[in-house]
Amino acid sequence: MLNKNKLYTISFIEGASVMAAEICGAKILAPFFGSSLYVWSAVMAITLGGLASGYFIGGQLSKRKNKEQLLLYVLIAAVCSLCLMPFLTSVFLILASALSLIPAVIISVLFLLFPTMLCMGATSPLIISILTQEANNSGENSGRIYAVSTLGGILATFLCGFYLIPNLGVQFSLIVFAIALSLACLFLILKKKSKLSAFILLSVISIALYGFVNSKTNRYTIYKSEGILGKLEIRDEPSVSNDSVIIRKLLINNTIQTEMNLQTRQSVSEYVKLIEKNLLYFQKGKVLILGLGGGVVANMLASHNYKVTAVEFDKRIIEMSRQFFFLNDSVKTVCNDARYYLNNSLDKFDLVLFDVFKAEEQPTHVITKESLAKLKSMLNTNAQVLINTHGYLNDKKGLGTQCILATLKNAGFDSKICTFSEDENYRNLLIVSALKPMEVTLNNELYPIMLTDLETINTDNKPVLESLNASANQTFRSLYIDNYILKNY
Repeated sequence: MLNKNKLYTISFIEGASVMAAEICGAKILAPFFGSSLYVWSAVMAITLGGLASGYFIGGQLSKRKNKEQLLLYVLIAAVCSLCLMPFLTSVFLILASALSLIPAVIISVLFLLFPTMLCMGATSPLIISILTQEANNSGENSGRIYAVSTLGGILATFLCGFYLIPNLGVQFSLIVFAIALSLACLFLILKKKSKLSAFILLSVISIALYGFVNSKTNRYTIYKSEGILGKLEIRDEPSVSNDSVIIRKLLINNTIQTEMNLQTRQSVSEYVKLIEKNLLYFQKGKVLILGLGGGVVANMLASHNYKVTAVEFDKRIIEMSRQFFFLNDSVKTVCNDARYYLNNSLDKFDLVLFDVFKAEEQPTHVITKESLAKLKSMLNTNAQVLINTHGYLNDKKGLGTQCILATLKNAGFDSKICTFSEDENYRNLLIVSALKPMEVTLNNELYPIMLTDLETINTDNKPVLESLNASANQTFRSLYIDNYILKNY
Protein backbone atom coordinates (compact mmCIF):
# COMPACT_ATOMS: atom_id res chain seq x y z
CA MET A 1 0.00 0.00 0.00
CA LEU A 2 1.16 3.55 -0.70
CA ASN A 3 2.07 5.39 2.49
CA LYS A 4 -0.42 7.84 3.95
CA ASN A 5 1.45 11.01 2.99
CA LYS A 6 1.44 10.08 -0.70
CA LEU A 7 -2.28 9.32 -0.60
CA TYR A 8 -2.95 12.61 1.19
CA THR A 9 -0.94 14.39 -1.52
CA ILE A 10 -3.05 12.78 -4.24
CA SER A 11 -6.23 13.80 -2.36
CA PHE A 12 -4.97 17.38 -1.96
CA ILE A 13 -4.19 17.76 -5.67
CA GLU A 14 -7.51 16.13 -6.63
CA GLY A 15 -9.43 18.64 -4.48
CA ALA A 16 -7.48 21.51 -6.02
CA SER A 17 -8.21 20.22 -9.52
CA VAL A 18 -11.96 20.06 -8.80
CA MET A 19 -12.15 23.77 -7.98
CA ALA A 20 -9.83 24.70 -10.84
CA ALA A 21 -12.01 22.77 -13.27
CA GLU A 22 -15.19 24.45 -11.97
CA ILE A 23 -13.82 28.01 -12.07
CA CYS A 24 -12.04 27.59 -15.40
CA GLY A 25 -15.04 25.75 -16.85
CA ALA A 26 -17.27 28.74 -16.14
CA LYS A 27 -14.68 31.03 -17.76
CA ILE A 28 -14.49 28.80 -20.86
CA LEU A 29 -18.27 29.02 -21.23
CA ALA A 30 -18.42 32.78 -20.75
CA PRO A 31 -17.38 33.84 -24.28
CA PHE A 32 -20.28 31.80 -25.69
CA PHE A 33 -23.05 31.96 -23.09
CA GLY A 34 -22.00 34.77 -20.73
CA SER A 35 -21.56 34.30 -16.99
CA SER A 36 -25.01 35.16 -15.72
CA LEU A 37 -26.96 33.47 -12.96
CA TYR A 38 -28.31 30.65 -15.11
CA VAL A 39 -24.84 29.76 -16.44
CA TRP A 40 -23.36 29.60 -12.94
CA SER A 41 -26.38 27.61 -11.75
CA ALA A 42 -25.76 25.03 -14.49
CA VAL A 43 -22.04 24.91 -13.67
CA MET A 44 -22.61 24.35 -9.95
CA ALA A 45 -25.46 21.84 -10.39
CA ILE A 46 -23.55 19.69 -12.88
CA THR A 47 -20.36 19.94 -10.81
CA LEU A 48 -22.25 18.54 -7.82
CA GLY A 49 -23.98 15.96 -10.00
CA GLY A 50 -20.64 14.79 -11.42
CA LEU A 51 -19.05 14.57 -7.98
CA ALA A 52 -22.04 12.68 -6.57
CA SER A 53 -21.89 10.20 -9.45
CA GLY A 54 -18.16 9.85 -8.92
CA TYR A 55 -18.57 9.20 -5.21
CA PHE A 56 -21.06 6.44 -6.00
CA ILE A 57 -18.90 4.81 -8.68
CA GLY A 58 -15.79 5.15 -6.52
CA GLY A 59 -17.62 3.44 -3.69
CA GLN A 60 -18.48 0.52 -5.97
CA LEU A 61 -14.90 0.30 -7.28
CA SER A 62 -13.54 0.28 -3.73
CA LYS A 63 -15.04 -3.20 -3.24
CA ARG A 64 -12.54 -4.64 -5.70
CA LYS A 65 -9.10 -5.95 -4.83
CA ASN A 66 -6.83 -4.00 -7.20
CA LYS A 67 -7.73 -0.60 -5.73
CA GLU A 68 -4.42 1.14 -6.41
CA GLN A 69 -4.52 0.10 -10.06
CA LEU A 70 -8.09 1.37 -10.33
CA LEU A 71 -7.09 4.65 -8.66
CA LEU A 72 -4.34 5.10 -11.24
CA TYR A 73 -6.79 4.54 -14.11
CA VAL A 74 -9.27 7.01 -12.60
CA LEU A 75 -6.56 9.65 -12.20
CA ILE A 76 -5.37 9.16 -15.78
CA ALA A 77 -8.97 9.63 -16.96
CA ALA A 78 -9.18 12.81 -14.84
CA VAL A 79 -6.00 14.19 -16.43
CA CYS A 80 -7.36 13.47 -19.91
CA SER A 81 -10.66 15.18 -19.06
CA LEU A 82 -8.89 18.27 -17.70
CA CYS A 83 -6.71 18.56 -20.79
CA LEU A 84 -9.70 18.16 -23.09
CA MET A 85 -11.76 20.96 -21.49
CA PRO A 86 -10.14 23.94 -23.28
CA PHE A 87 -10.65 22.35 -26.70
CA LEU A 88 -14.43 21.83 -26.59
CA THR A 89 -15.35 25.20 -28.09
CA SER A 90 -16.47 23.64 -31.38
CA VAL A 91 -19.02 21.61 -29.42
CA PHE A 92 -20.44 24.79 -27.89
CA LEU A 93 -20.76 26.41 -31.32
CA ILE A 94 -22.66 23.40 -32.70
CA LEU A 95 -25.00 23.32 -29.71
CA ALA A 96 -25.54 27.08 -29.75
CA SER A 97 -26.53 27.00 -33.40
CA ALA A 98 -28.87 24.02 -33.00
CA LEU A 99 -30.60 24.61 -29.65
CA SER A 100 -32.21 27.41 -27.69
CA LEU A 101 -30.07 29.04 -25.01
CA ILE A 102 -30.89 27.13 -21.82
CA PRO A 103 -30.64 23.60 -23.32
CA ALA A 104 -27.42 24.63 -25.10
CA VAL A 105 -25.93 25.85 -21.80
CA ILE A 106 -26.89 22.72 -19.86
CA ILE A 107 -25.64 20.28 -22.49
CA SER A 108 -22.42 22.29 -22.95
CA VAL A 109 -21.74 22.17 -19.21
CA LEU A 110 -22.41 18.43 -19.25
CA PHE A 111 -19.81 17.92 -21.99
CA LEU A 112 -17.38 20.27 -20.31
CA LEU A 113 -17.51 19.39 -16.62
CA PHE A 114 -19.34 16.13 -15.96
CA PRO A 115 -16.57 13.69 -17.09
CA THR A 116 -13.91 15.56 -15.10
CA MET A 117 -16.04 15.75 -11.95
CA LEU A 118 -17.02 12.10 -12.27
CA CYS A 119 -13.36 11.04 -12.27
CA MET A 120 -12.42 13.40 -9.45
CA GLY A 121 -15.33 12.24 -7.32
CA ALA A 122 -14.34 8.60 -7.72
CA THR A 123 -10.86 9.12 -6.27
CA SER A 124 -11.80 9.90 -2.66
CA PRO A 125 -13.72 6.65 -1.95
CA LEU A 126 -10.83 4.67 -3.48
CA ILE A 127 -8.21 6.49 -1.38
CA ILE A 128 -10.29 6.02 1.77
CA SER A 129 -10.66 2.32 1.03
CA ILE A 130 -6.89 1.93 0.45
CA LEU A 131 -6.17 3.67 3.76
CA THR A 132 -8.74 1.76 5.78
CA GLN A 133 -7.41 -1.53 7.07
CA GLU A 134 -9.82 -1.79 9.98
CA ALA A 135 -13.48 -0.77 10.15
CA ASN A 136 -12.82 1.36 13.24
CA ASN A 137 -10.60 3.67 11.20
CA SER A 138 -13.08 4.33 8.38
CA GLY A 139 -14.61 7.47 9.89
CA GLU A 140 -11.23 8.99 10.77
CA ASN A 141 -9.80 8.26 7.32
CA SER A 142 -12.88 9.66 5.57
CA GLY A 143 -12.71 12.86 7.59
CA ARG A 144 -9.03 13.37 6.88
CA ILE A 145 -9.30 12.69 3.15
CA TYR A 146 -12.24 15.06 2.66
CA ALA A 147 -10.53 17.71 4.82
CA VAL A 148 -7.30 17.46 2.82
CA SER A 149 -9.23 17.51 -0.47
CA THR A 150 -11.16 20.59 0.65
CA LEU A 151 -7.94 22.38 1.65
CA GLY A 152 -6.64 21.72 -1.85
CA GLY A 153 -9.84 23.23 -3.26
CA ILE A 154 -9.44 26.36 -1.12
CA LEU A 155 -5.85 26.87 -2.28
CA ALA A 156 -6.81 26.35 -5.93
CA THR A 157 -9.66 28.85 -5.65
CA PHE A 158 -7.29 31.57 -4.45
CA LEU A 159 -4.61 30.61 -6.98
CA CYS A 160 -7.02 30.61 -9.93
CA GLY A 161 -8.80 33.82 -8.95
CA PHE A 162 -5.83 35.93 -7.95
CA TYR A 163 -2.90 34.65 -9.97
CA LEU A 164 -3.23 31.82 -12.50
CA ILE A 165 -6.20 32.97 -14.61
CA PRO A 166 -5.24 36.69 -14.65
CA ASN A 167 -1.61 35.93 -15.54
CA LEU A 168 -1.61 32.61 -17.42
CA GLY A 169 -5.15 32.40 -18.80
CA VAL A 170 -7.82 29.72 -18.49
CA GLN A 171 -6.31 27.19 -20.90
CA PHE A 172 -2.87 27.12 -19.37
CA SER A 173 -4.28 27.13 -15.83
CA LEU A 174 -6.12 23.88 -16.57
CA ILE A 175 -2.97 22.39 -18.07
CA VAL A 176 -1.04 23.36 -14.91
CA PHE A 177 -3.48 21.37 -12.75
CA ALA A 178 -3.41 18.48 -15.23
CA ILE A 179 0.39 18.40 -14.88
CA ALA A 180 0.09 18.49 -11.07
CA LEU A 181 -2.37 15.59 -11.18
CA SER A 182 -0.01 13.71 -13.52
CA LEU A 183 2.83 14.15 -11.04
CA ALA A 184 0.58 12.75 -8.32
CA CYS A 185 0.04 9.72 -10.56
CA LEU A 186 3.79 9.07 -10.47
CA PHE A 187 3.43 7.64 -6.95
CA LEU A 188 1.28 4.88 -8.39
CA ILE A 189 3.15 4.56 -11.69
CA LEU A 190 6.49 4.02 -9.94
CA LYS A 191 5.00 1.46 -7.59
CA LYS A 192 3.21 -0.42 -10.36
CA LYS A 193 6.08 0.16 -12.84
CA SER A 194 3.48 0.97 -15.48
CA LYS A 195 5.33 2.34 -18.50
CA LEU A 196 2.11 2.45 -20.51
CA SER A 197 0.43 4.74 -17.96
CA ALA A 198 3.45 7.05 -17.98
CA PHE A 199 3.41 7.16 -21.79
CA ILE A 200 -0.32 7.97 -21.85
CA LEU A 201 0.07 10.84 -19.38
CA LEU A 202 3.10 12.27 -21.18
CA SER A 203 1.31 12.07 -24.52
CA VAL A 204 -1.86 13.75 -23.21
CA ILE A 205 0.05 16.62 -21.58
CA SER A 206 2.21 17.10 -24.70
CA ILE A 207 -0.84 17.25 -26.98
CA ALA A 208 -2.55 19.73 -24.62
CA LEU A 209 0.51 21.98 -24.57
CA TYR A 210 0.82 21.79 -28.35
CA GLY A 211 -2.85 22.71 -28.73
CA PHE A 212 -2.41 25.60 -26.32
CA VAL A 213 0.59 27.00 -28.19
CA ASN A 214 -1.17 26.65 -31.56
CA SER A 215 -4.66 27.68 -30.47
CA LYS A 216 -6.56 29.75 -33.03
CA THR A 217 -7.19 33.45 -32.68
CA ASN A 218 -9.83 35.50 -34.46
CA ARG A 219 -8.19 37.01 -37.56
CA TYR A 220 -9.11 40.53 -36.46
CA THR A 221 -7.74 40.17 -32.92
CA ILE A 222 -4.82 42.45 -32.08
CA TYR A 223 -4.73 41.74 -28.33
CA LYS A 224 -6.22 39.24 -25.89
CA SER A 225 -5.78 38.22 -22.28
CA GLU A 226 -7.57 36.46 -19.43
CA GLY A 227 -8.41 38.11 -16.14
CA ILE A 228 -10.89 38.94 -13.42
CA LEU A 229 -13.78 39.72 -15.75
CA GLY A 230 -12.94 36.91 -18.18
CA LYS A 231 -11.44 37.02 -21.68
CA LEU A 232 -10.54 40.54 -22.76
CA GLU A 233 -9.99 41.06 -26.48
CA ILE A 234 -9.28 43.96 -28.81
CA ARG A 235 -10.33 43.54 -32.46
CA ASP A 236 -10.00 45.76 -35.52
CA GLU A 237 -12.94 44.73 -37.70
CA PRO A 238 -14.18 46.24 -40.97
CA SER A 239 -17.42 48.15 -40.64
CA VAL A 240 -20.51 46.22 -41.72
CA SER A 241 -21.55 49.09 -43.99
CA ASN A 242 -18.11 50.02 -45.35
CA ASP A 243 -15.15 47.63 -45.52
CA SER A 244 -12.69 50.49 -45.77
CA VAL A 245 -13.71 51.78 -42.33
CA ILE A 246 -12.05 49.94 -39.42
CA ILE A 247 -13.94 49.68 -36.13
CA ARG A 248 -11.84 48.97 -33.06
CA LYS A 249 -13.76 46.91 -30.53
CA LEU A 250 -13.21 46.03 -26.90
CA LEU A 251 -14.82 42.68 -26.09
CA ILE A 252 -15.22 40.97 -22.74
CA ASN A 253 -16.18 37.30 -23.07
CA ASN A 254 -16.97 37.88 -26.76
CA THR A 255 -19.42 40.66 -25.91
CA ILE A 256 -18.73 44.11 -27.37
CA GLN A 257 -18.22 46.78 -24.70
CA THR A 258 -16.74 49.60 -26.79
CA GLU A 259 -16.75 50.42 -30.52
CA MET A 260 -14.63 53.20 -32.00
CA ASN A 261 -14.00 54.37 -35.56
CA LEU A 262 -10.22 53.98 -35.73
CA GLN A 263 -9.77 56.85 -38.18
CA THR A 264 -11.90 59.47 -36.43
CA ARG A 265 -11.38 58.02 -32.91
CA GLN A 266 -15.07 58.63 -32.29
CA SER A 267 -17.51 56.17 -30.78
CA VAL A 268 -19.94 54.46 -33.14
CA SER A 269 -22.23 53.39 -30.27
CA GLU A 270 -25.63 55.03 -30.34
CA TYR A 271 -25.90 55.47 -26.57
CA VAL A 272 -22.69 57.56 -26.58
CA LYS A 273 -24.24 59.76 -29.26
CA LEU A 274 -27.37 60.04 -27.09
CA ILE A 275 -25.29 61.36 -24.21
CA GLU A 276 -23.51 63.86 -26.44
CA LYS A 277 -26.76 65.08 -28.00
CA ASN A 278 -28.12 65.87 -24.52
CA LEU A 279 -25.04 67.50 -22.98
CA LEU A 280 -26.78 70.84 -23.42
CA TYR A 281 -29.21 69.81 -20.66
CA PHE A 282 -26.60 68.35 -18.29
CA GLN A 283 -24.78 70.19 -15.55
CA LYS A 284 -21.20 71.20 -16.40
CA GLY A 285 -18.27 70.45 -14.11
CA LYS A 286 -17.06 67.21 -12.55
CA VAL A 287 -18.24 63.87 -13.91
CA LEU A 288 -17.94 60.39 -12.43
CA ILE A 289 -18.03 57.39 -14.80
CA LEU A 290 -18.58 54.01 -13.19
CA GLY A 291 -17.30 51.54 -15.79
CA LEU A 292 -14.58 52.94 -18.03
CA GLY A 293 -14.66 50.38 -20.87
CA GLY A 294 -12.58 51.65 -23.79
CA GLY A 295 -12.88 55.20 -22.50
CA VAL A 296 -14.75 56.66 -25.47
CA VAL A 297 -17.38 58.26 -23.21
CA ALA A 298 -14.66 59.65 -20.96
CA ASN A 299 -12.90 61.10 -24.01
CA MET A 300 -16.09 62.62 -25.35
CA LEU A 301 -16.88 64.29 -22.01
CA ALA A 302 -13.29 65.47 -21.60
CA SER A 303 -13.50 67.07 -25.06
CA HIS A 304 -16.50 69.06 -23.77
CA ASN A 305 -14.45 70.40 -20.85
CA TYR A 306 -15.75 68.05 -18.15
CA LYS A 307 -13.32 67.04 -15.43
CA VAL A 308 -13.61 63.24 -15.62
CA THR A 309 -13.00 60.57 -13.00
CA ALA A 310 -13.50 57.00 -14.24
CA VAL A 311 -13.75 53.93 -12.00
CA GLU A 312 -12.93 50.53 -13.50
CA PHE A 313 -12.71 47.17 -11.71
CA ASP A 314 -10.23 45.50 -14.09
CA LYS A 315 -6.84 47.25 -14.33
CA ARG A 316 -6.25 45.64 -17.76
CA ILE A 317 -9.14 47.65 -19.17
CA ILE A 318 -7.62 50.88 -17.88
CA GLU A 319 -4.34 49.94 -19.58
CA MET A 320 -6.12 48.98 -22.81
CA SER A 321 -8.11 52.22 -22.88
CA ARG A 322 -4.84 54.14 -22.94
CA GLN A 323 -2.98 51.83 -25.30
CA PHE A 324 -5.69 51.08 -27.87
CA PHE A 325 -8.45 53.69 -27.40
CA PHE A 326 -6.32 56.82 -26.86
CA LEU A 327 -7.74 57.72 -23.44
CA ASN A 328 -7.33 61.43 -22.77
CA ASP A 329 -4.51 62.15 -20.32
CA SER A 330 -6.80 64.45 -18.35
CA VAL A 331 -9.07 61.54 -17.35
CA LYS A 332 -8.40 60.38 -13.80
CA THR A 333 -8.72 56.59 -13.54
CA VAL A 334 -9.39 54.59 -10.38
CA CYS A 335 -9.07 50.80 -10.27
CA ASN A 336 -11.82 49.78 -7.87
CA ASP A 337 -15.27 48.26 -7.53
CA ALA A 338 -17.96 50.83 -8.36
CA ARG A 339 -19.95 50.26 -5.15
CA TYR A 340 -16.83 50.37 -2.98
CA TYR A 341 -15.93 53.70 -4.57
CA LEU A 342 -19.42 55.09 -3.93
CA ASN A 343 -19.30 53.97 -0.32
CA ASN A 344 -15.93 55.60 0.38
CA SER A 345 -15.61 58.63 -1.89
CA LEU A 346 -15.82 62.10 -0.38
CA ASP A 347 -15.84 63.91 -3.73
CA LYS A 348 -18.87 65.66 -5.21
CA PHE A 349 -19.94 65.51 -8.85
CA ASP A 350 -22.20 67.30 -11.32
CA LEU A 351 -22.80 64.30 -13.57
CA VAL A 352 -22.60 60.56 -12.78
CA LEU A 353 -22.76 57.81 -15.41
CA PHE A 354 -23.46 54.19 -14.47
CA ASP A 355 -21.96 52.22 -17.36
CA VAL A 356 -21.37 48.99 -15.44
CA PHE A 357 -23.83 46.67 -17.19
CA LYS A 358 -21.78 43.99 -18.98
CA ALA A 359 -23.89 42.11 -21.53
CA GLU A 360 -26.47 40.18 -19.51
CA GLU A 361 -24.59 40.61 -16.24
CA GLN A 362 -26.19 43.16 -13.94
CA PRO A 363 -24.17 44.78 -11.16
CA THR A 364 -27.03 44.21 -8.73
CA HIS A 365 -25.03 45.56 -5.79
CA VAL A 366 -24.26 48.89 -7.49
CA ILE A 367 -27.77 50.23 -8.13
CA THR A 368 -29.62 49.65 -4.86
CA LYS A 369 -31.71 51.87 -2.63
CA GLU A 370 -28.76 52.12 -0.23
CA SER A 371 -26.12 52.93 -2.87
CA LEU A 372 -28.35 55.63 -4.35
CA ALA A 373 -28.80 57.13 -0.89
CA LYS A 374 -25.01 57.43 -0.61
CA LEU A 375 -24.82 58.77 -4.16
CA LYS A 376 -27.19 61.63 -3.29
CA SER A 377 -24.61 62.93 -0.80
CA MET A 378 -22.05 63.05 -3.63
CA LEU A 379 -24.15 65.18 -5.99
CA ASN A 380 -23.86 68.92 -6.42
CA THR A 381 -26.97 71.06 -6.90
CA ASN A 382 -28.77 70.31 -10.20
CA ALA A 383 -26.59 67.24 -10.88
CA GLN A 384 -27.84 64.42 -13.10
CA VAL A 385 -27.36 60.66 -12.92
CA LEU A 386 -27.21 58.63 -16.16
CA ILE A 387 -27.66 54.85 -16.39
CA ASN A 388 -26.85 52.95 -19.59
CA THR A 389 -28.75 49.66 -19.74
CA HIS A 390 -30.26 47.22 -22.25
CA GLY A 391 -33.26 48.13 -24.39
CA TYR A 392 -36.09 46.20 -22.71
CA LEU A 393 -38.78 48.24 -21.01
CA ASN A 394 -42.10 46.45 -21.46
CA ASP A 395 -43.71 43.21 -20.31
CA LYS A 396 -41.66 40.45 -18.65
CA LYS A 397 -38.40 41.44 -20.34
CA GLY A 398 -38.74 44.97 -18.99
CA LEU A 399 -39.13 44.02 -15.32
CA GLY A 400 -35.47 44.71 -14.58
CA THR A 401 -35.61 48.19 -16.10
CA GLN A 402 -38.85 48.90 -14.23
CA CYS A 403 -37.09 47.84 -11.02
CA ILE A 404 -34.28 50.33 -11.69
CA LEU A 405 -36.81 53.09 -12.32
CA ALA A 406 -38.73 52.20 -9.17
CA THR A 407 -35.53 52.12 -7.10
CA LEU A 408 -34.54 55.54 -8.44
CA LYS A 409 -37.96 56.96 -7.61
CA ASN A 410 -37.88 55.45 -4.12
CA ALA A 411 -34.49 57.09 -3.57
CA GLY A 412 -35.95 60.49 -4.52
CA PHE A 413 -34.95 60.77 -8.19
CA ASP A 414 -37.09 61.97 -11.08
CA SER A 415 -36.31 60.00 -14.27
CA LYS A 416 -36.58 60.23 -18.05
CA ILE A 417 -35.50 57.75 -20.73
CA CYS A 418 -33.79 58.36 -24.07
CA THR A 419 -33.29 55.75 -26.77
CA PHE A 420 -32.34 55.61 -30.45
CA SER A 421 -34.76 52.90 -31.61
CA GLU A 422 -38.19 51.41 -31.02
CA ASP A 423 -36.84 47.85 -31.39
CA GLU A 424 -36.17 46.65 -27.84
CA ASN A 425 -33.89 43.84 -29.05
CA TYR A 426 -31.39 46.16 -30.73
CA ARG A 427 -31.12 49.27 -28.62
CA ASN A 428 -29.85 50.66 -25.32
CA LEU A 429 -31.81 52.79 -22.89
CA LEU A 430 -30.25 55.86 -21.36
CA ILE A 431 -31.99 56.63 -18.06
CA VAL A 432 -31.53 60.27 -17.04
CA SER A 433 -32.33 61.07 -13.39
CA ALA A 434 -32.13 64.11 -11.14
CA LEU A 435 -33.20 65.07 -7.63
CA LYS A 436 -35.35 67.87 -9.06
CA PRO A 437 -38.04 67.43 -11.75
CA MET A 438 -36.56 67.96 -15.20
CA GLU A 439 -38.78 70.41 -17.09
CA VAL A 440 -36.94 70.13 -20.42
CA THR A 441 -37.66 67.60 -23.16
CA LEU A 442 -34.51 65.62 -23.89
CA ASN A 443 -33.38 64.60 -27.36
CA ASN A 444 -34.78 61.17 -28.30
CA GLU A 445 -36.82 61.12 -25.13
CA LEU A 446 -39.17 58.15 -24.76
CA TYR A 447 -42.63 58.68 -23.32
CA PRO A 448 -44.28 57.17 -21.34
CA ILE A 449 -41.65 55.18 -19.42
CA MET A 450 -44.23 52.63 -18.20
CA LEU A 451 -43.40 52.74 -14.48
CA THR A 452 -45.97 50.24 -13.19
CA ASP A 453 -44.66 48.48 -10.05
CA LEU A 454 -43.44 50.81 -7.33
CA GLU A 455 -43.05 47.95 -4.85
CA THR A 456 -40.20 46.22 -6.68
CA ILE A 457 -37.16 47.93 -5.19
CA ASN A 458 -33.59 46.67 -5.49
CA THR A 459 -32.01 46.74 -2.02
CA ASP A 460 -28.86 45.39 -0.40
CA ASN A 461 -30.96 42.99 1.65
CA LYS A 462 -33.05 41.86 -1.34
CA PRO A 463 -31.07 42.27 -4.59
CA VAL A 464 -33.72 41.28 -7.15
CA LEU A 465 -32.38 43.03 -10.26
CA GLU A 466 -30.66 40.04 -11.87
CA SER A 467 -33.60 37.70 -11.34
CA LEU A 468 -36.03 40.27 -12.79
CA ASN A 469 -33.76 40.67 -15.80
CA ALA A 470 -33.60 36.90 -16.43
CA SER A 471 -35.97 36.93 -19.40
CA ALA A 472 -34.24 39.92 -21.00
CA ASN A 473 -30.83 38.33 -20.38
CA GLN A 474 -31.84 35.10 -22.06
CA THR A 475 -33.16 36.91 -25.12
CA PHE A 476 -30.08 39.13 -25.33
CA ARG A 477 -27.66 36.19 -25.21
CA SER A 478 -29.65 34.18 -27.77
CA LEU A 479 -29.66 37.09 -30.21
CA TYR A 480 -26.00 37.79 -29.59
CA ILE A 481 -25.01 34.17 -30.25
CA ASP A 482 -26.94 34.17 -33.54
CA ASN A 483 -25.90 37.60 -34.79
CA TYR A 484 -22.30 37.92 -33.65
CA ILE A 485 -20.62 34.97 -31.91
CA LEU A 486 -21.52 32.28 -34.46
CA LYS A 487 -20.38 34.56 -37.29
CA ASN A 488 -17.15 35.83 -35.74
CA TYR A 489 -15.71 33.21 -33.40
